[in-house]
Amino acid sequence: MTTLEKTYRRLLRVYPAAHREVYQEEMLGVLLAGSPPGRRLPRPADALDLLRAGLAVRFSREARADCSTAWRDAAALSALFVALLIGGFAVATVTEAIADRLHHVPTTLGGAAGLADPASRAVAWLAVAAAALAGRYRAAAVLSGVTLLVELGTLTFWVGLTPWAAMRLAWVPSMAILVAAAFATARTARPARVLAGRLGLGMLAAAVSVSLFAAWAERLPFLQVDDLSVWLPLALFAGVTIGLEPPVRRRVALVFPGMLLAPIVLLQTWDSTVLAGTTTWVPETVTAGEVALTLAPLGIVAVAAAGFARRFAAGTGGHVKVHE
Repeated sequence: MTTLEKTYRRLLRVYPAAHREVYQEEMLGVLLAGSPPGRRLPRPADALDLLRAGLAVRFSREARADCSTAWRDAAALSALFVALLIGGFAVATVTEAIADRLHHVPTTLGGAAGLADPASRAVAWLAVAAAALAGRYRAAAVLSGVTLLVELGTLTFWVGLTPWAAMRLAWVPSMAILVAAAFATARTARPARVLAGRLGLGMLAAAVSVSLFAAWAERLPFLQVDDLSVWLPLALFAGVTIGLEPPVRRRVALVFPGMLLAPIVLLQTWDSTVLAGTTTWVPETVTAGEVALTLAPLGIVAVAAAGFARRFAAGTGGHVKVHE
């Protein structure tokens, strides 16, 4: 590759990635054909013309619409990954409870109630994922709201058994809020099954299927429950992400980890600052004020997620219309 070609390729990077994928080689051929033999660098006028044209394409309404579409696609896939991850973990909890009953292992909550909790959560989260895979993002957002109620109900139930520990489960309702906001934002995105492709759908199915065997992982010397219910699904989600279109792939790599980590950071910060020193022991009962104080981050997440979704829709609505 000559110095001239390398320089032209660098200059062409000012164009959007989607534009380069289609036109870069053709444009490069024209530029090289129009250059006199022996030239090592483009003429300043040619370089400026490329930069001007590239910026015009990058900031055109159509390019902004494509960018908005990529963000919506990324929001839909990231929310789908979260739903499958939590739903798969709930499935693993169900199988673990069944295995404990079969082997007569004593548990905190036995009987039907011990299965009803994770089973209801698994059904709720997997219903959200099914709607997303079908491209029914409005339905997925509504089902995420139902899932939030299920998670809050579960939280309330466990407060009666292990009050102080149960209130540390606020991360999951926070995820339900973020997933609902993501699907509301992604209401015009392409169906997740189309974005993932056949291979991606296979990996998504595998991510949930392996959770069925998580309960038996601890019986093997080289596996733990989290290996099959958390880490392997995350690896499969990474595989799906690698196979996406570059604009969507880059955004999923930002949105999905952000959705997982932001509530954790918020709750940890809240616990270490606002709740620090409120108690130094595990109480037998928890007052309403302590419950409200501990679960207040859910309100923060809800307000932030709603504000972001509303601002995103207001800022990109016109561009999406152009794209469509």
